[in-house]
Amino acid sequence: MRTFALLALVAIVGCSDRERQAVDPRIADASRPLVFLTHPMDPPFSYRDASGEIVGMSVDMARRIAAKMDRKLVVEGVDFADILPRLKAGTADLSIATITITDARRLDVNFSDPYAIGGACFLYKKDGVKPRMSQLASLRIGVEADAVEDIYLCRHGCDPMRYSVLDDAIADLEGGKLDAVFFGIQQLEARAKESNGRFVVLPPETRDFYGVAVDKRRPDVLAAANAVIAEGVAK
Repeated sequence: MRTFALLALVAIVGCSDRERQAVDPRIADASRPLVFLTHPMDPPFSYRDASGEIVGMSVDMARRIAAKMDRKLVVEGVDFADILPRLKAGTADLSIATITITDARRLDVNFSDPYAIGGACFLYKKDGVKPRMSQLASLRIGVEADAVEDIYLCRHGCDPMRYSVLDDAIADLEGGKLDAVFFGIQQLEARAKESNGRFVVLPPETRDFYGVAVDKRRPDVLAAANAVIAEGVAK
């Protein structure tokens, strides 16, 4: 009897969840645009062009997701630290910003299948000290605040200098205020290439999987994101 009651309760709760989802205006109103968040200081994934428009691989992917759903797309550039709170609060629908998939973040948002593999590495000046994990306590390392790289260094006994914008950390590295920057390898490889040999990138210390972060109340967006990823990100 208790088992039957429990199953009945689960069925009722499930129906209630589906009913709430069905009346969500963002799902029901096909004319409502998708609100897309990205951090436009992350070339080649997301950055502002000469006209100030946010462009890049992440934006292209978001437009494909919106097209898959036959929705318009509103692109908002925000600080990285604001992305997950906005999705959790329901003021945005999705974000693509080289967000590493973690179990802790899954508590607040849903993640698509991985669309890229990356890793965190050190960037340092060619004429500077080559950073090593065993030297962290004696080095001045810059990271993007609240990123997985920040957490990783803290777990390894380092208290890094935190920046809301990666380019500010790069500027301090150039100016001698930092010994190294620790961030995603794709972004740091791009900075090294632009430096004409002044900066050196080391092999990655971690292996990370990037996913599209989606408001938990938007299973329709999650399905569209996975469909686009299945077709191939670079199209």
